[in-house]
Amino acid sequence: MTRRKRKKVITYRLEVAVSKEDLERVKKRLANSTCRNLTELVRKSVLGKPVITFTRSKSFDEFIEEAIALRKEMQTVRQTLPFTPEGEMRLIAIQAEIKTCINKIFDHVSQNKSN
Repeated sequence: MTRRKRKKVITYRLEVAVSKEDLERVKKRLANSTCRNLTELVRKSVLGKPVITFTRSKSFDEFIEEAIALRKEMQTVRQTLPFTPEGEMRLIAIQAEIKTCINKIFDHVSQNKSN
């Protein structure tokens, strides 16, 4: 017979008054955490338990935007088959842009590893 893990029974409520600005800061922290709701975030914070947060890399976000744009451009080129000389030149230019982006990523990762 397996035993079920007992959940803590929560019997008390706390009410906290915060300013609008503070509430926005807490909501922003919630959005960047792994907590499912505001109650979980506040409970962990008050009890001193770790709150796992994640941060976004602006350079990675910019790369993703560029990669999406390149993908869409490549789809457009692919849909206009057969290749014309202009289409072939566009494809070569896109390939060069992709190579440049990949090199930038490599340089960025290399710099972060050495720091």
